[in-house]
Amino acid sequence: MSKLTLLRHGQAAFGASDYDQLSTLGQLQAQATGEFFLQRESQFDRVWIGPRRRHRATAELALAGIGGMISEIDDGLDEFAEGTQLLAGAEQRTGLRVMSDVGVPAATRLRLYAEEIHLWANGRIVVDGVAPATQFRISVAHWLRRATADTASGQNVLAVTSAGVIAAVLCEVAGLPDSALAHYIGVIGNASLTGLVFSGKGIALEYFNGTGHLAPDLLSGI
Repeated sequence: MSKLTLLRHGQAAFGASDYDQLSTLGQLQAQATGEFFLQRESQFDRVWIGPRRRHRATAELALAGIGGMISEIDDGLDEFAEGTQLLAGAEQRTGLRVMSDVGVPAATRLRLYAEEIHLWANGRIVVDGVAPATQFRISVAHWLRRATADTASGQNVLAVTSAGVIAAVLCEVAGLPDSALAHYIGVIGNASLTGLVFSGKGIALEYFNGTGHLAPDLLSGI
Protein backbone atom coordinates (compact mmCIF):
# COMPACT_ATOMS: atom_id res chain seq x y z
CA MET A 1 0.00 0.00 0.00
CA SER A 2 1.28 3.47 -0.94
CA LYS A 3 0.09 6.95 0.03
CA LEU A 4 -0.54 9.99 -2.15
CA THR A 5 -0.93 13.40 -0.52
CA LEU A 6 -2.40 16.24 -2.59
CA LEU A 7 -1.42 19.71 -1.38
CA ARG A 8 -3.27 22.70 -2.76
CA HIS A 9 -1.02 25.69 -3.33
CA GLY A 10 -1.07 28.57 -0.86
CA GLN A 11 -3.24 31.58 -1.53
CA ALA A 12 -2.42 33.20 -4.87
CA ALA A 13 -2.98 36.77 -5.99
CA PHE A 14 -6.66 36.57 -6.98
CA GLY A 15 -7.81 39.70 -8.79
CA ALA A 16 -4.27 40.91 -9.50
CA SER A 17 -2.86 41.26 -13.01
CA ASP A 18 -0.53 38.33 -12.22
CA TYR A 19 -2.49 35.68 -10.34
CA ASP A 20 0.30 33.10 -10.48
CA GLN A 21 2.21 34.12 -7.38
CA LEU A 22 1.76 33.46 -3.67
CA SER A 23 0.34 36.25 -1.56
CA THR A 24 1.93 36.96 1.81
CA LEU A 25 -0.78 34.79 3.35
CA GLY A 26 -0.04 32.06 0.81
CA GLN A 27 3.62 32.03 1.80
CA LEU A 28 2.69 31.72 5.47
CA GLN A 29 0.31 28.86 4.65
CA ALA A 30 3.03 26.98 2.78
CA GLN A 31 5.51 27.55 5.63
CA ALA A 32 2.95 26.29 8.17
CA THR A 33 2.45 23.18 6.05
CA GLY A 34 6.20 22.64 6.08
CA GLU A 35 6.24 22.95 9.86
CA PHE A 36 3.47 20.34 10.02
CA PHE A 37 5.47 17.98 7.80
CA LEU A 38 8.51 18.50 10.02
CA GLN A 39 6.56 17.84 13.22
CA ARG A 40 5.12 14.67 11.70
CA GLU A 41 8.58 13.66 10.44
CA SER A 42 7.05 13.28 6.99
CA GLN A 43 9.29 11.99 4.24
CA PHE A 44 8.25 11.84 0.60
CA ASP A 45 9.80 9.36 -1.78
CA ARG A 46 8.60 11.36 -4.77
CA VAL A 47 7.21 14.86 -5.27
CA TRP A 48 5.20 16.02 -8.25
CA ILE A 49 4.24 19.64 -8.88
CA GLY A 50 2.07 21.39 -11.40
CA PRO A 51 3.69 23.77 -13.90
CA ARG A 52 2.69 27.06 -12.26
CA ARG A 53 4.94 29.29 -10.20
CA ARG A 54 2.54 29.07 -7.26
CA HIS A 55 2.91 25.28 -7.28
CA ARG A 56 6.69 25.43 -7.16
CA ALA A 57 6.77 28.19 -4.54
CA THR A 58 4.39 26.24 -2.29
CA ALA A 59 6.39 23.03 -2.70
CA GLU A 60 9.72 24.70 -1.97
CA LEU A 61 8.43 26.34 1.21
CA ALA A 62 6.63 23.20 2.40
CA LEU A 63 9.61 20.94 1.76
CA ALA A 64 12.34 23.24 3.07
CA GLY A 65 12.43 21.75 6.56
CA ILE A 66 12.37 18.07 5.58
CA GLY A 67 14.82 18.14 2.72
CA GLY A 68 12.33 16.96 0.11
CA MET A 69 13.17 17.32 -3.56
CA ILE A 70 10.84 18.02 -6.46
CA SER A 71 10.94 14.93 -8.66
CA GLU A 72 8.79 15.90 -11.60
CA ILE A 73 6.76 18.75 -13.10
CA ASP A 74 3.63 17.42 -14.77
CA ASP A 75 1.07 19.30 -16.87
CA GLY A 76 -1.53 16.84 -15.62
CA LEU A 77 -1.40 18.76 -12.33
CA ASP A 78 -2.18 22.12 -13.95
CA GLU A 79 -5.36 24.02 -13.09
CA PHE A 80 -8.15 24.05 -15.67
CA ALA A 81 -8.13 27.86 -15.89
CA GLU A 82 -6.60 30.98 -14.41
CA GLY A 83 -8.71 33.49 -12.52
CA THR A 84 -8.30 36.07 -15.26
CA GLN A 85 -9.76 33.67 -17.85
CA LEU A 86 -12.80 32.98 -15.71
CA LEU A 87 -13.38 36.64 -14.90
CA ALA A 88 -13.01 37.54 -18.59
CA GLY A 89 -15.65 34.92 -19.35
CA ALA A 90 -17.91 36.41 -16.69
CA GLU A 91 -17.47 39.83 -18.30
CA GLN A 92 -18.56 38.49 -21.67
CA ARG A 93 -21.50 36.65 -20.15
CA THR A 94 -22.83 39.46 -17.93
CA GLY A 95 -21.52 42.67 -19.46
CA LEU A 96 -20.09 43.72 -16.09
CA ARG A 97 -16.48 44.90 -16.19
CA VAL A 98 -15.47 42.77 -13.24
CA MET A 99 -11.78 42.88 -14.12
CA SER A 100 -11.26 46.54 -14.84
CA ASP A 101 -13.97 48.39 -12.89
CA VAL A 102 -12.75 48.96 -9.34
CA GLY A 103 -16.31 49.89 -8.42
CA VAL A 104 -17.47 46.29 -8.76
CA PRO A 105 -17.68 44.90 -5.18
CA ALA A 106 -15.34 42.04 -4.34
CA ALA A 107 -18.36 39.93 -3.35
CA THR A 108 -19.84 40.38 -6.82
CA ARG A 109 -16.53 39.43 -8.43
CA LEU A 110 -16.32 36.26 -6.34
CA ARG A 111 -19.95 35.36 -7.04
CA LEU A 112 -19.48 35.67 -10.80
CA TYR A 113 -16.22 33.71 -10.59
CA ALA A 114 -18.02 30.86 -8.82
CA GLU A 115 -20.91 31.00 -11.30
CA GLU A 116 -18.48 30.70 -14.19
CA ILE A 117 -16.96 27.55 -12.67
CA HIS A 118 -20.42 26.07 -12.08
CA LEU A 119 -21.53 26.72 -15.66
CA TRP A 120 -18.25 25.33 -17.02
CA ALA A 121 -18.46 22.17 -14.91
CA ASN A 122 -22.02 21.57 -16.09
CA GLY A 123 -21.03 22.02 -19.74
CA ARG A 124 -23.28 25.05 -20.19
CA ILE A 125 -20.58 27.49 -21.33
CA VAL A 126 -17.29 27.46 -23.19
CA VAL A 127 -14.56 29.64 -21.67
CA ASP A 128 -11.98 31.01 -24.12
CA GLY A 129 -8.73 29.09 -23.84
CA VAL A 130 -10.14 26.62 -21.32
CA ALA A 131 -10.70 22.92 -21.99
CA PRO A 132 -14.19 21.53 -21.34
CA ALA A 133 -14.69 19.93 -17.93
CA THR A 134 -14.80 16.42 -19.41
CA GLN A 135 -11.48 16.92 -21.19
CA PHE A 136 -9.88 18.42 -18.08
CA ARG A 137 -11.02 15.49 -15.98
CA ILE A 138 -9.61 13.01 -18.51
CA SER A 139 -6.23 14.77 -18.32
CA VAL A 140 -6.20 14.53 -14.53
CA ALA A 141 -7.27 10.88 -14.66
CA HIS A 142 -4.37 10.12 -17.00
CA TRP A 143 -1.95 11.74 -14.54
CA LEU A 144 -3.44 9.79 -11.64
CA ARG A 145 -3.04 6.49 -13.47
CA ARG A 146 0.56 7.32 -14.41
CA ALA A 147 1.42 8.43 -10.90
CA THR A 148 0.01 5.37 -9.16
CA ALA A 149 1.36 2.94 -11.75
CA ASP A 150 4.88 4.40 -11.52
CA THR A 151 5.04 4.31 -7.72
CA ALA A 152 6.52 1.31 -5.94
CA SER A 153 4.61 -0.32 -3.12
CA GLY A 154 5.01 1.28 0.29
CA GLN A 155 6.04 4.71 -0.97
CA ASN A 156 4.82 8.07 0.31
CA VAL A 157 4.34 10.62 -2.45
CA LEU A 158 3.27 14.26 -2.62
CA ALA A 159 1.65 16.27 -5.41
CA VAL A 160 1.39 20.06 -5.19
CA THR A 161 -1.38 21.31 -7.41
CA SER A 162 -4.60 23.36 -7.58
CA ALA A 163 -8.19 22.98 -6.42
CA GLY A 164 -9.52 21.87 -9.80
CA VAL A 165 -7.11 18.95 -9.99
CA ILE A 166 -7.89 17.85 -6.44
CA ALA A 167 -11.62 18.02 -7.17
CA ALA A 168 -11.12 16.00 -10.36
CA VAL A 169 -9.14 13.33 -8.47
CA LEU A 170 -11.93 13.12 -5.89
CA CYS A 171 -14.56 12.76 -8.63
CA GLU A 172 -12.52 10.01 -10.28
CA VAL A 173 -12.01 8.05 -7.08
CA ALA A 174 -15.61 8.47 -5.89
CA GLY A 175 -17.19 7.99 -9.32
CA LEU A 176 -18.88 11.41 -9.28
CA PRO A 177 -20.12 13.28 -12.38
CA ASP A 178 -18.34 16.27 -13.92
CA SER A 179 -21.01 18.56 -12.45
CA ALA A 180 -19.64 17.78 -8.96
CA LEU A 181 -16.37 19.52 -9.83
CA ALA A 182 -17.75 22.98 -9.13
CA HIS A 183 -18.92 22.11 -5.62
CA TYR A 184 -15.62 20.58 -4.53
CA ILE A 185 -13.51 23.28 -6.17
CA GLY A 186 -15.48 25.78 -4.10
CA VAL A 187 -14.74 24.18 -0.74
CA ILE A 188 -11.05 23.21 -1.07
CA GLY A 189 -8.95 25.46 1.14
CA ASN A 190 -5.61 26.99 0.31
CA ALA A 191 -2.73 24.74 1.48
CA SER A 192 -5.23 22.02 2.37
CA LEU A 193 -4.21 18.35 2.35
CA THR A 194 -6.11 15.48 0.73
CA GLY A 195 -4.86 11.93 1.21
CA LEU A 196 -5.33 8.75 -0.79
CA VAL A 197 -4.07 5.22 -0.43
CA PHE A 198 -3.46 2.94 -3.38
CA SER A 199 -2.11 -0.42 -4.46
CA GLY A 200 -2.44 -2.70 -7.44
CA LYS A 201 -5.99 -3.40 -6.28
CA GLY A 202 -7.15 0.21 -6.59
CA ILE A 203 -7.21 3.63 -4.97
CA ALA A 204 -9.28 5.02 -2.10
CA LEU A 205 -9.81 8.35 -0.39
CA GLU A 206 -8.36 8.52 3.13
CA TYR A 207 -9.19 12.15 3.97
CA PHE A 208 -10.25 15.30 2.11
CA ASN A 209 -9.48 19.01 2.44
CA GLY A 210 -7.65 18.82 5.76
CA THR A 211 -6.73 22.24 7.18
CA GLY A 212 -6.08 21.32 10.81
CA HIS A 213 -2.39 22.10 10.35
CA LEU A 214 -3.24 25.76 9.73
CA ALA A 215 -4.01 28.29 12.45
CA PRO A 216 -7.46 29.95 12.14
CA ASP A 217 -5.93 33.20 10.89
CA LEU A 218 -4.23 31.29 8.04
CA LEU A 219 -7.41 29.79 6.59
CA SER A 220 -8.59 30.96 3.17
CA GLY A 221 -10.47 29.55 0.23
CA ILE A 222 -9.28 31.71 -2.64
